Amino acid sequence: MSATLLSSLQKLQSSPFGGLLWQMYTQIKNKQDANESYRRIKVLLDDQLQRGARFDSIEVQAIVEMFREIAPFGARRRNFENTYLKDEYTLRKLPNDPRDLPFGYWH
Repeated sequence: MSATLLSSLQKLQSSPFGGLLWQMYTQIKNKQDANESYRRIKVLLDDQLQRGARFDSIEVQAIVEMFREIAPFGARRRNFENTYLKDEYTLRKLPNDPRDLPFGYWH
């Protein structure tokens, strides 16, 4: 997003319409940031699993916690955790690209 548009949105933040636009922008930005973080964390996870790390190892548990932190709030987070963050088998089912996650599990 251009710097001009960003500064305009920040100025409009106090108005109802501007506030709504700002919320929409931050939601889109958060989704993009979460997707990028997901890709990076997934690479770390794959590396650890290839090295033979177990689900209960400190490294894998730290990665699981990172996934929990970037997952969206509410039912989507709960669905994501229950489907993908339970054990080593479910971790291996995580797709490389977060856009491949089913609706209701991710941003």
